[in-house]
Amino acid sequence: MLENRRTHGWSGSVRSFLNQPTSSVESSLEEHLIGLLGMNPSRSQVEAWLEEIDVLKDSFRALAIARSSCLEWSIILEFELPLEGGRRPDVIVLGPGKIFVLEFKQDPILQRSSLDQVAAYARDLAEYHSKTHGIEVLPILIPTKTHDKAEIRDVVLVLSPDKLAATLDGQPEGTSIDLEDWLAGDYAPLPTLIAAAKMIFSNERLPAIKRAESYGVGGAVMRLKEIAQWAEDNSGRALAFVSGVPGAGKTLVGLQFVYDKSDQSSQAIFLSGNGPLVEVLRDALKSKAFVSDLHAFIKSYGTTSKVPRQNIVVFDEAQRAWDSNHMMLKKSIPYSEPELLISIGEKIPHWSTLVGLIGHGQEIHTGEEAGINGWFDALDSEHAKSEWRVYSPPRFAMAFPGKKVIEYPELDLNHTLRSKQAEYLHQWVQHLLDGNFSAASEQSQKIWIQNFPIFITRDIEEAKLYVSSRFEGENSKRYGILASSKDQVLPNYGIHNGFQDTKRVKNARWYNQDLGSEGSCCNMQEVVTEFGCQGLELDMAIVAWGNDFLWNGKEWDLRKMRTRIPQLDPHQLRLNSYRVLLTRSREGMIIFVPPRPEFDQTEHALLAAGARILNSYIALAQIS
Repeated sequence: MLENRRTHGWSGSVRSFLNQPTSSVESSLEEHLIGLLGMNPSRSQVEAWLEEIDVLKDSFRALAIARSSCLEWSIILEFELPLEGGRRPDVIVLGPGKIFVLEFKQDPILQRSSLDQVAAYARDLAEYHSKTHGIEVLPILIPTKTHDKAEIRDVVLVLSPDKLAATLDGQPEGTSIDLEDWLAGDYAPLPTLIAAAKMIFSNERLPAIKRAESYGVGGAVMRLKEIAQWAEDNSGRALAFVSGVPGAGKTLVGLQFVYDKSDQSSQAIFLSGNGPLVEVLRDALKSKAFVSDLHAFIKSYGTTSKVPRQNIVVFDEAQRAWDSNHMMLKKSIPYSEPELLISIGEKIPHWSTLVGLIGHGQEIHTGEEAGINGWFDALDSEHAKSEWRVYSPPRFAMAFPGKKVIEYPELDLNHTLRSKQAEYLHQWVQHLLDGNFSAASEQSQKIWIQNFPIFITRDIEEAKLYVSSRFEGENSKRYGILASSKDQVLPNYGIHNGFQDTKRVKNARWYNQDLGSEGSCCNMQEVVTEFGCQGLELDMAIVAWGNDFLWNGKEWDLRKMRTRIPQLDPHQLRLNSYRVLLTRSREGMIIFVPPRPEFDQTEHALLAAGARILNSYIALAQIS
């Protein structure tokens, strides 16, 4: 049996590290890199390793004189964060009840991206590493070309090499963290929706499955299986709804349910009206069997005599199904999508189960405003010939007066699976769009403490430079430019958000391909709008603010736009569009505000809400 590949370059006690020849440590680091990347380290990489080994040995020799207990601390070099595409903090020190994450930089000028990189390492270890929960993690950035420098920048301690020993000596005494126990801990990062879907359809256990189960995803899937089983056993018709807060895992519930049922006699299918999401999922899964376009499905089976082979139909964003007016305008069909889905369920032989996943505040298209009431109307229409049993979270039961409704609390996912910073971000965006900047500013403090930066820049090239530096060498990361579809000035800055430009974007390539591959978002050449990013995520988005939604000093001002389509509330649709754009990021966000006078008050509003000016470089002279 092959021995499992080591997940770090070198580890041991400080005592053994000091007694280990530098050449031996270097060889171990080289062996690990070759195993990880299949290539020899570059000369510059070897030089960087030798420099950091020298700094560590000098620092711990000095510290051991004053504090011999440090010899029992542990050092881990090049710890590979599992499932993170090769991300590796330079050094992790397990001290007395505290963990230090050290990142060494040889650059003569300190980059802002370097600060955020080490802060992210510390954040992710604290959030996702089972043996780090409840332990303080201190990020330390060491610019090796400096001397006599020490300063806290946000949550990062910036130290010159000569200050490291004194800083470590200032920590309280205590029992040091056990190395083997810590290395044996689980590291369970929250996967993106695409990564999670790939794991589900590869029959792999999700990294965050413990959190998912404790927050109700597993319970919701089991309840849906029971509902489907009742429909099959009783030749019945069931309509179930799963709702939840943003990031609660509704889509994962749907995908897991479809996957679990697809290998049984009752075939199941997952539908979404979100075309880009369908395109990206199909490409990621290399299959068209499980995920289909909602509108195409309805056209194929709701307006013809054709009958789908599936007994179970799961559809995303049920509250956004098109109403009859919009269907008439777009498809010349005088029925709503809920009515047509009910009619499809009626003609499926023997039994059927329809499952609608309900989100909130995401309506960005005209015709999506009817919400849950559209489903009551569908059950009350001529299309519902059978007696449908409705299964609903308690808070939606009142939307079906006179119907047989069975309430299941398990169908309401009221805890987000996202990290704390993502939870806080949604609240920050809500305050921002409400114009409550003082509340947003207060909320932003929690976000920054969670190492989720929100920057503003008036220079799009500075934004691109920052994200390129921030994720250098991290091929699994995804970053790119998002923009409002209704703006008219962004093309002047190379951000081509027009209909024809975004129509040519291949969403599957944009989200799934690595930096340098044709069409990848990481190339930062092509742009997607709110219609191309809804339901999808980036590790970091550059959100280009448009002239369709500007702060006028008192309120958000909607630019008047011509449209042939009647809109019930154009202001709300714009609010929701910016809500979508501003909540796509997992690790931080940069807001590009065009350098035009009419945008100045919008910049002031964002600053008042707690966003900060992006400075890509920090002069070392400022670190004192």
